[in-house]
Amino acid sequence: MLTKILAVILLAIVAMPSPSMSYKIRVNVSNQLTRGRKITVRCESKDDDLGSRRLVAGDVYSWSFSRNIFGTTLYWCDVSTARGKKHLTFNSYDESQKKKGMPQLHEITWEIKDDGLYFAGFPMSIAPWVSQ
Repeated sequence: MLTKILAVILLAIVAMPSPSMSYKIRVNVSNQLTRGRKITVRCESKDDDLGSRRLVAGDVYSWSFSRNIFGTTLYWCDVSTARGKKHLTFNSYDESQKKKGMPQLHEITWEIKDDGLYFAGFPMSIAPWVSQ
C-alpha cells in the first residue's frame, strides 16, 4: 500500500509543470520589406498547423503557446514573396537551442527584410532569401 501511495506522489510530482514551463511564449514574424511588398507566412509545429497569413509591409503575425513537458517544442515557418519567386524557411522556436546555451526568451521577434531573415535587434541577417 505504501508503495502505491509513493508511486502516486511521484507521478504527481513528475506531471506537475515546472515554473519555467507554465508561462506562454510569444512568437512574432514581422514583414519589414520596403516598397509595400507582401509576403505569405505559414507556420506550424508537429502538432499545430497555424495556417498561412498574408502580410503587407509593417504587419506582424503572432501566436502564443506553452512549451511541452518533454523539452522538444519546435515551430518552423516558411515565408515566400507575393509571386513566390523567393522563399526562406526557419525554425521560429526551437526548444533544443536552450540546451545549446541560448537564453530562454518569453517573446521572440523575427523580421523579414529585403536581404533576408533577422532576429529582432541582431544586426546581421540570419538567413538569406532563396530564389525559386
